[in-house]
Amino acid sequence: MYNKTTASCHMKEALGGHLHPPPQHKNKLGADVHNLLAKLDKVKINGPGRWLACCPAHDDRSPSLAIRETEDGTILLKCFTGCSTDEVLAAVGIDMHELFPRRDNDAFRAAKRQGERWVPRDVLAAMAREALVVMLAAEAVAAGKVLAREDLARLAQAAGRLRGAAKEVGCDV
Repeated sequence: MYNKTTASCHMKEALGGHLHPPPQHKNKLGADVHNLLAKLDKVKINGPGRWLACCPAHDDRSPSLAIRETEDGTILLKCFTGCSTDEVLAAVGIDMHELFPRRDNDAFRAAKRQGERWVPRDVLAAMAREALVVMLAAEAVAAGKVLAREDLARLAQAAGRLRGAAKEVGCDV
């Protein structure tokens, strides 16, 4: 279990005698893996951004908890005796959200530039869906099938949407 007195000794040992660990990445929004490691016993480095430790959720005598910090700062946990992540976190007093880097709501999406009406990624996704409709219709025609009236209407709609998107960015087709 978590013991603040022994935590710094375990951390110092796990970090090769250095009390202050080297930062894993430059991302200041990353989750704090070292806060978690300080609350675990018998922490051992198992590679870059990887550690093994005794699982605090059960009576563990040898390390069975794998900890990994991903490139984006997410912390992954795996207890090889079967404890859930919730059980591990409850044992050390950490909330689930602390395993993930803090982000703005739309940080994973490219923002619109000034003057743009749409997010480019959203436009590309919509165009890909319309292109799929066109491809399915082309495959059906190539196989000698006659398109039903509803399918022809949907094909015309897809073509219109693709042309509209092209026109919106200055391509007259």
